[in-house]
Amino acid sequence: MTFLGKILSWTFTKLWGGFCVAVSFIWNFNWNITDAEIAASTDNSFVAVAGLVGQAIGKTLGYLICGALPTLSILAINPVVFESIAPQITEELLEKLSQEYAVVIAQSARLFLQAGFLNLYGSIRRAFRGSDDDLKNRLKAAGANEKKITEELEARHKPFVISQKIQEGIDTITPRALHALVDQAYQEFGMACAEAGYVVAGALDAYVFQKNLTRNEGLIEIQFDENNKPIVKEYKIGTDSSQQSIITEVLNVVPH
Repeated sequence: MTFLGKILSWTFTKLWGGFCVAVSFIWNFNWNITDAEIAASTDNSFVAVAGLVGQAIGKTLGYLICGALPTLSILAINPVVFESIAPQITEELLEKLSQEYAVVIAQSARLFLQAGFLNLYGSIRRAFRGSDDDLKNRLKAAGANEKKITEELEARHKPFVISQKIQEGIDTITPRALHALVDQAYQEFGMACAEAGYVVAGALDAYVFQKNLTRNEGLIEIQFDENNKPIVKEYKIGTDSSQQSIITEVLNVVPH
């Protein structure tokens, strides 16, 4: 469960990062993308996912064959050494695997979402305005020649990108001083908005982290000193305005 938790864990920072990626994709997406380009992009996404999965499989086999198996062989040679090093090796290998799978899952999800969006968009667009063949047939039925059909198809597929349209509008502004003011304000707004969002997300993550720490208030640990005398350690977690947490250790020596 801990292994899966590391893979599927989320934070407000990750959520905001995903939102920024989605907005950037929509902002810079060509809404007049052709069906052929959609098909090519979808195919490239599946190829990329296959490569990510192969990368994860390769690393998993490498860790198992060159890490887990040698560790198990130590058990047959020296069980004491095995009991000493096995937990550390297992934890480190699982940590590396969890990081690898987290990257694979995140990138694969992004690629699948992108491919799904493109295909859904293409289907909805065809339902409303028809395919290129439908346009050709309509123009031919209306008596259009090949030159007219070619011009209509070129106009149909002329790139339409929101960010480019906005920038083109800004570039038409005169005088130059007003153009510079609007252009810089537009550029800085996007960057400042993203940075501010990360600040808020980071503060929320710190708040959640603090709340998780306070749930462990009053944790008790029993240890034994060199004279086999039991020592009770009580960990109390408090808060401070300048720190995320303060851990106070209270020692209670039990009479022997």
